Amino acid sequence: AASSLADRLLAVFREPLALSEGDVFVTASIGVSSITSLSSKPEDVLRHADTAMYRAKDSGRNCMAFYDESMHERIAHRLTVETALYRALDRQELRMFHQPIMDLDTGEVVGFEALMRWQQSDGTIVSPAEFIPIAEETGTIVPIGAWALLDALTQLRRWIDDGCSPSCTMSVNVSPRQLADPSLPSIVSEALSRSGVDASHLWIEITESVMISEPELALATLQKMKALGVRVALDDFGTGYSSLSLLQRFPLQRIKIDRAFVQGIADNPSDRALVRTIVAMA
Repeated sequence: AASSLADRLLAVFREPLALSEGDVFVTASIGVSSITSLSSKPEDVLRHADTAMYRAKDSGRNCMAFYDESMHERIAHRLTVETALYRALDRQELRMFHQPIMDLDTGEVVGFEALMRWQQSDGTIVSPAEFIPIAEETGTIVPIGAWALLDALTQLRRWIDDGCSPSCTMSVNVSPRQLADPSLPSIVSEALSRSGVDASHLWIEITESVMISEPELALATLQKMKALGVRVALDDFGTGYSSLSLLQRFPLQRIKIDRAFVQGIADNPSDRALVRTIVAMA
């Protein structure tokens, strides 16, 4: 009966609402919970229905989801991770690891990409695929990202002082939430100043989703980055929208072709042709 009612509600919402400004389309995400021995209280039923509604949203919205106990376990785990993440920076549990960037002609290391890793005090390693989206949603990515930027540039300064090529660069990923923060340019400027690294040695890496969701805001922020002398790279190119208009409009100096295309170029002629085309276009 609940499923039938939910389908009827969704059907009603699919009809456009006629307003004076024109037709408006609205979608609904519905969560359904049934009364069980574990949810005999009204507040439990409502909380479980709310949990199921978020599952419907995660499934693409405009649909219905039923609550089950596995949802509770996942949400409890997520809450544990989210709570621990707030304290991870103070506990010095976050670390930056660095992938070398090599010149294939000379074999020399010409730069590094900084990657964040989280090992909790009890030794548990939390995957970036798990904690980065949570940090992004909760906003903790902003202070964590500021720390990562300063840590990466400080490490580059040490390596250059210890004999690494003075032209070595450092690449740091910037998330959509960070790019939407109006204080990002000042955070970057302060990190450059405190580390003693020239702006031309810093690469900011962004993904296409950043430019799609808030194009005007992203453009304004990236232009401020360019004014500082920081360079911008587009990461994972080829897996998202790959809009050519974005490549023309935004101040990008580098395109990073996604590994899905690059890893097969030794054996797959189609991959080689595609990569050659992207390089030529760039």
